[in-house]
Amino acid sequence: MEIREEYRIALEVCPTPLMLASRDGNIVLCNRRFAELFGYQDGELHNQCVDVLVPQEIRDAHPELRQAFFEVPTNRNMGTGRDLYGVRKDGELIPVEIGLDPVTSDESTLVMVSILDIRERKMGEVKIRRAIDAASSAMVMIDEQGKIELVNEQANRMFGYENQELIGDKIERLVPERYHRKHAVYRTSYQNTRDRRSMGVGRDLFGLKKDGTEFPVEIGLTPLDGADGRLVMATVIDITERKENEKNIRRKNEDLERLNHELTEFAYSASHDLKAPLSSISGILELSETDLENGDLEEVQTNLSRARMLAQRLSGRIEDMLTLARADHLDDVMEDVSIPDLVSEAAQAVQGQFSLTPGLTTAFAHGDPVRSVPARLSAILENLLANAYKYRDPEKTEHRIHIETWDEDGAIKLAVEDNGIGIPEDHLGKIFKLFKRVANSNEPGSGLGLALVEKNLSHLGGGIEVVSSREGSCFTISLPQDHKTPVSEQPAQKLEVAK
Repeated sequence: MEIREEYRIALEVCPTPLMLASRDGNIVLCNRRFAELFGYQDGELHNQCVDVLVPQEIRDAHPELRQAFFEVPTNRNMGTGRDLYGVRKDGELIPVEIGLDPVTSDESTLVMVSILDIRERKMGEVKIRRAIDAASSAMVMIDEQGKIELVNEQANRMFGYENQELIGDKIERLVPERYHRKHAVYRTSYQNTRDRRSMGVGRDLFGLKKDGTEFPVEIGLTPLDGADGRLVMATVIDITERKENEKNIRRKNEDLERLNHELTEFAYSASHDLKAPLSSISGILELSETDLENGDLEEVQTNLSRARMLAQRLSGRIEDMLTLARADHLDDVMEDVSIPDLVSEAAQAVQGQFSLTPGLTTAFAHGDPVRSVPARLSAILENLLANAYKYRDPEKTEHRIHIETWDEDGAIKLAVEDNGIGIPEDHLGKIFKLFKRVANSNEPGSGLGLALVEKNLSHLGGGIEVVSSREGSCFTISLPQDHKTPVSEQPAQKLEVAK
């Protein structure tokens, strides 16, 4: 095929590698830069088929693609949206960009092929990609329509996807479904302003993993101008640990406030309830000194017995206070526990403290296993039983205590019912406060038993209901059995008092 001389001159002076090819794929002409790019000598490619420059895996399909171009010859960039490679003489694949332009010569149509060697650009892209993948934060780049263009390795790990799996998907794939509509609006709004900023200021944001797990995130947005339009780079930080720490700090602050309140009550009570027995003991000893001077040894003996009894009560009250204080520092290790065994042990421990013990009946209807902290549950049972024993009704010929259990709404329910003197209606709201004895009884006590019940139930995430009348009282505790969350992190249920 004869080529006009002006074509030869134009190709040689052009700094871009150029080639003229015929409809049947023969290389009619190429300039020196084109030959050098593909590793050939000047003129060595003349009359060879262009397929020698095409990678082997697409070589069979190339004639069909070439024919399609000549059927509708138009200026175009070849391979838009995908990577293209040429084959050098030594077999090396090189990344290229290709431009196609139809050329008419002597009533035949040729194609002018311009080649850009993009190896340096690709090397730069690899370095940028490595830098992005090395980032400690997850990074996701999206286009104006919200389509994911780039995801770094940290983002794939964070959301649970394989490499390239997210490319081409909508960004809403990483957002919980309930937020999809709002998110599309927020995304459009951002494209109108396009400034660097943190996303979701003033509200909680959540990401969605491939397995459906939601987790709290913090997102920073950076606008980018790309060759194909306006892009946005989103930097995503998983703040699950931070949220947990904040929750722990809030819980500790609440515990500190509660402990401060208890300390205030303790100080107030110590100045009254503990001071009174000490004053009584001091007065009795002064009387004893006078009786000794008068030689009244019998009266001295009586007074010393009274002083010893007051001292024992004072010692018991101090021990109860220490028990209450230690309740905040038990190791909350969950174990399988036997409710019948714990009830039996608690009954034996309590019965030895009283001269008369009511008849105890049980009806266990809960399912096993029961998970709890044995020391805390034992303390709860002992104090509830002690209360039932202590406040029996002397006017009733038969003193009864009944304990029963059942399952309800993922919790174990345990009720301790007695036919004792009951709790006055105006005292029901005070029974869990420190040092409160709200019923008439000759039995000794510090008023800390129900406060200890409340504290241990709080650590177990449980709750308690009280029903009382002149016929007796019933304390019903609830122990949650969903222990995926550690016991110390479960919110305590509200204590309820019923008349």
